[in-house]
Amino acid sequence: MTATTSGTRRGDEPATPRPSLVIDSLALGGRHLRMMSRRPASIIGALVLPVIFAVLFLTVFGRVMDRAGIDYAQFMVPAIVLQAIFFSGMSISIWAAEDAASGMIGRLRSMPISRMSPALGLLIGEAIRTIAGSLVLIAVGYIAGFRFETGIVGFLGFLGIVVCASLSICLPYLVLGFAVGKMEPVQAIGNLVYFPLLLVSTLFVPAQAYPEWMRPIVENQPISRIGEALRAASTVGIEHTPSTVLIALAWCAGLIAVFAALVPRVFGKAG
Repeated sequence: MTATTSGTRRGDEPATPRPSLVIDSLALGGRHLRMMSRRPASIIGALVLPVIFAVLFLTVFGRVMDRAGIDYAQFMVPAIVLQAIFFSGMSISIWAAEDAASGMIGRLRSMPISRMSPALGLLIGEAIRTIAGSLVLIAVGYIAGFRFETGIVGFLGFLGIVVCASLSICLPYLVLGFAVGKMEPVQAIGNLVYFPLLLVSTLFVPAQAYPEWMRPIVENQPISRIGEALRAASTVGIEHTPSTVLIALAWCAGLIAVFAALVPRVFGKAG
């Protein structure tokens, strides 16, 4: 899990292992992926639930939105992708709390590894899960009529925004998991964050569906901004709405900066 220095010390003693952020993080990321593969609930949360939500929303709201002049497949797929990222966020908080409660964090702290590698390993695993889930949702969306009208550039921009959104959403949940250290409270608090942010947003209905006094809040909260950036990448074109994407990336960068600074602190106290 660590890179070692070449040669030996005086008296032919083995060289002290030198921590490597990249190698340690990749090794722990592989551990996280292996553990996810052994738990059917993780696969269901990553692949099955988002597809079920996509089918349900298309079935229930598709005709209503079509009558309102909205191509709901084009409107809905970015929203379901963002919802799936929240599932990854709640998953990473549970994994972090489980590691803290089981004593795994204390064991990792005693090993000669990079201090940030346990957190980065969890993030790498969840980022891979998020990308895989997003590709499955895009494939399902294509069956329902979703298209990347912006071509390959839009597709790559879409995936780039997905990765940024994954980091900005998973990091706060990771901090929550390390800070609380117990799975039940982590799940409860995670849901308290998840439901208001998704329901009071433009993910599933346009801003015009909300009372006028709520619209400034709905339109400018971070999840709405990121959702609109995903729609811009897939439908309008990033070059035509640069401010939409820049505002979303600014939200992502701010959240990443704040919560990345908190990770070493909560990791040091976890377990």
